[in-house]
Amino acid sequence: MSRRLRSTLVAVSVAALAVPLIAAAPQSSAETIFATAEGLLRTGQIADARSAYLELVQTYPRATHPQLVWRAAARVRLGDLLWRAGAWQLAGAEYVDVVEFEPSSKWTSRASLKLAYVALAEEDWAGAIDLLQRVVSATDAATDPSAATSARRALTLVERFHIRASNSAPPYLRASVVDMGAEIDRPVAIAASADGQVLVIDEGAPAVLLKDPARDAASRLAYNAHSRPWWGVDGLPYLPTRKAGVIALGGSRLGFMSDEGGRSMPLKDLQAGVRTPDGSWFLLDADPRRVLKFDPDGTYRGMATTTREEPVDVAIDGVGRLYVLDRAGARVIRFAPDGERDGIVVASAWRRPEALAVDRLGNSYVLDRDARTIDIFSSAGQRLSRLGPTLPGNIELRAPRDLAVDDAGRIYIADRNARSVVIVQ
Repeated sequence: MSRRLRSTLVAVSVAALAVPLIAAAPQSSAETIFATAEGLLRTGQIADARSAYLELVQTYPRATHPQLVWRAAARVRLGDLLWRAGAWQLAGAEYVDVVEFEPSSKWTSRASLKLAYVALAEEDWAGAIDLLQRVVSATDAATDPSAATSARRALTLVERFHIRASNSAPPYLRASVVDMGAEIDRPVAIAASADGQVLVIDEGAPAVLLKDPARDAASRLAYNAHSRPWWGVDGLPYLPTRKAGVIALGGSRLGFMSDEGGRSMPLKDLQAGVRTPDGSWFLLDADPRRVLKFDPDGTYRGMATTTREEPVDVAIDGVGRLYVLDRAGARVIRFAPDGERDGIVVASAWRRPEALAVDRLGNSYVLDRDARTIDIFSSAGQRLSRLGPTLPGNIELRAPRDLAVDDAGRIYIADRNARSVVIVQ
C-alpha cells in the first residue's frame, strides 16, 4: 500500500466523512455531463463513460469550482472504473483524492467506504475498521444511509473472523431454518445477495424461490431446468439454464458459444458462473467439465481451466478475482481479474467437494457434500473454521448441496434431504 493511502486510512478525519447536503451547483451542465456518463456506463460503453467523467473533472476544476459536488461524483466513478478493471490500488488513490479535497457530500461518504474496501483487500484490518466505523457514525442519519448499511455489514464480516478470533470466540454462534415463504421440497442450489436476499432452486417443486428478508417478501418464479445461480456485482441475480444460456432476473437472456475445433458450438451443460466487475463472464460447462471465459458481449475467449482439472463451482471475491473449486485436485485455484492463473489458494483432503463461496475478504467456503461439512479458509489459505455436520443450535446437515455467503459473512445452505434452507450467523 502506498504511504499516502496508508496515512489516509488511519488518519482521515470525521469532518471529511460528514455528509451535509450541499447547495446545488449553478453549473447545471455538470449534472448533465454526469447523467450522460451514467447512461453510457449502464449500457456498457465503458470507454465513452470514462471520457465523459474526465470531461466533467477537467471542465470544472477545483480551483474555479471548489464546491461542485458533481466533480466528486465523477471522481468516485473513475475510481469505480479502475476497480472494475482490477486496478484497485489505483482506485484507492482516486478515492483518497475525493475524501481529502472534495466538498463533503454523499460522494465523499461513498469514497470513504470504497477506500475501506481497498484496505480490506490489502488486509489492513485496523485501517479498514477505522474507516468503516467513521462511515457508520457520519452517515447513519445523513443523505446516504446505504453507505452506513454497507459499512456495518463489512464491520460484521471483519469482526467475525478477526475480532472474535482474537478473543478465542467462534466466528459463528447460531443456525436456524429460513422461512422461504413457501414449502420447499428438494433445494439443490442457492445464491445470496450482499444484503441477504436468497434465491433457491427447488428441483422437487420444480420452482425458483426468491426471499427478501428486509421486506418480508417472497416470490415463486418459473422454472426452466436451472442450475446453480449467483448474484452479480451489478446487484442482479443470474440464473444459468443448462442449454439455454444465462438469464438475469430483471434483465435479459444471453446465450454463449464456445469454439470446438474451429466451429462455434453452444454450451452443452451450463452449471454455474460468475460475472466479474469489468463485465467478463466465467462459465462452468460440465460436458466436458471446464471453465470458459467470455467478453462482456459474450464473445468466447478461451478456457481458464485445464483438461486435468474437474471444476465443480466458481466464485469471485470483492476485487473481482476468480476462484475455481477443482474436485480432481481437491483444491481451490485463484485467478486474477484478467483471468491469469494466480495459483492454488487451498488444498484439503475433502471427500466430495461440491460447492464454493467467497466473501469480500477473499475467505473461501467449501462444502464437502459427503462429509456434510463447511471449511472456511482465509485468502492466504489458513483454515479459519469448520462447520458441520451439526451446526450451532444443534441443527444437523443431512444432504447439503450448495451454499452462499452475503456481505456480513452469513452462510446459507441448501439442504436437499432436510427440505430446508439453513442460515448460519
